[in-house]
Amino acid sequence: MTKKIAIVLLGFLISGIVFGCGKKKPDGMPKLVPCEVSVIQDGKPLEGAVVSFYSDTIKWSISGTTDANGLAKIHTHGTYPGSPEGEFKVTVTKTVIEQTTQPEPVSASVTVSPSPSYDSVDSQYKMRNSTPLTITVSGKTTQSFDVGAAVRDEIKPL
Repeated sequence: MTKKIAIVLLGFLISGIVFGCGKKKPDGMPKLVPCEVSVIQDGKPLEGAVVSFYSDTIKWSISGTTDANGLAKIHTHGTYPGSPEGEFKVTVTKTVIEQTTQPEPVSASVTVSPSPSYDSVDSQYKMRNSTPLTITVSGKTTQSFDVGAAVRDEIKPL
């Protein structure tokens, strides 16, 4: 029996060493609270949209990508779940890349044009200085945003 207990304890010890106790937040990162945002477009959940928070006082990137239900779980600095508390401007973007069939290149000198792409969210929601969307994060926060009708703002290749 003691041998079994020793093996179990050794397993926990090894797991603690291998997996650690989670990533340590970088110095200066504020306390984070759970935050989820849902995005609606044309009355339906918008999948694949990037939701970003902006503040003049917080230097960390704060964002999430919506799932099939239009829900984005917000992360700070791309890794840490949650958002700092405060008031933020909110941007929403979604780039759609059309799939096109390209002919097989005949030679190395043939160039293949990129697939056409466009933004499907109205441009007012893309920039922090024009978005009407705001959120106040205070404790666990959940908020929904409606970005209106889908648009087709062509993205010109460079």
